[in-house]
Amino acid sequence: MKYSKELTERLCKHLKQGSSIKSACAAAGISRETFHQWKKTKPDFSDTVDRAMAIPDRKVENTLYKTAKGFRYTETEYKAIANKDHTKIAHIPIKKVRKMVLPSVAAQKFILTNRNPEEWRDKQDLDVSGDMSITVISAVPRSKNKENKKDAAAEPKQ
Repeated sequence: MKYSKELTERLCKHLKQGSSIKSACAAAGISRETFHQWKKTKPDFSDTVDRAMAIPDRKVENTLYKTAKGFRYTETEYKAIANKDHTKIAHIPIKKVRKMVLPSVAAQKFILTNRNPEEWRDKQDLDVSGDMSITVISAVPRSKNKENKKDAAAEPKQ
């Protein structure tokens, strides 16, 4: 496949819509190997593709942030009305309803752990240094321990 501006635009159209590199290449009619080769050897192609791929990423980031904060939106409810022979249906708006999406703790945690991992990460590294020793105060042999339990069970409770 020969490199062209039109082919780049066709590929980028799909990337801007959030398609994977694999599916965008298939839709544009080029192989992934060709895609990666052009990314390495053609700076204008690489820049154009990077800008195209950034668009859906920004949309997802904005949605994640919005979900973390919570938001309100308006939803329109419709009523379906059919003609006499039910061949045509019209959807007529009947009312608008304000709704709210509560803030998502999962989205908040995701954002904080990725933006400030030193302060918000789940795993904490502890540095323990110095000498450590364990002292056994007393040990009771197993056989004695069993006898003590039998004696305690045999004694009447007061």
